[in-house]
Amino acid sequence: MGRLGERDADRLIELGRACAADDRLEIAGAWTHFATADEAGDAFMREQLAAFVPVAEAIRELAPGCTVHAANSAATLRDPATHLDMVRCGIAIYGLDPFHRDPSEHGLEPTLELRSYVADVKRFEAGASAGYGRTWRAPEDTWVGVLPIGYGDGVRRGLSNNAEVLVRGRRYPLVGTVSMDNITIDLGSETEVEPGAPAVLIGRQGSDRILAEEVAVRLETINYEVTCGISSRVPRRVRE
Repeated sequence: MGRLGERDADRLIELGRACAADDRLEIAGAWTHFATADEAGDAFMREQLAAFVPVAEAIRELAPGCTVHAANSAATLRDPATHLDMVRCGIAIYGLDPFHRDPSEHGLEPTLELRSYVADVKRFEAGASAGYGRTWRAPEDTWVGVLPIGYGDGVRRGLSNNAEVLVRGRRYPLVGTVSMDNITIDLGSETEVEPGAPAVLIGRQGSDRILAEEVAVRLETINYEVTCGISSRVPRRVRE
């Protein structure tokens, strides 16, 4: 990664020898972290592994039984050669795809859902606007749902006029600018949606699902940032 740790193999082995010679110290393991494991087909991961393995073997000789590890979620799924003594799955534990595609491609099942509800349903005449800056105006007479969730909760402003929300198992476009505490969705010229209806921003409802990876694509970022951005004011409910 070029951030922490030591690049010089000889210095690492020298450090290992110093630790092994000191009765007060015990070598627990040796590890590295891949910089490009999530870039399928990239050659640098194999270069990193090739540089690490001889060092790891030297450390094993100094401390038999120590744990040697390298693989994050992406490397775990990408190449068994990286597994060594153990793997360090992170994002894959939550059913998110480290390659930023559909998690089902790797047999992963997303565990996180971000839910809200329709707090109000309002009639909009053609030309009426919703939200700061009037970035959206109703192209025709329509119904608009108001959801009490916004960027204060982690729904990024970059999703303004650039997202969909599931209500009653159907996708509705997010319209207008995302504000701190509210977003609005266009329910169409006729609607059966009523206040109180559950809404899903990330997760499954009915036969459809909005993935964190889909939201990430819209924001031109990664699923990690989408999920880490959900703020502490969003109540967490854990379901077994």
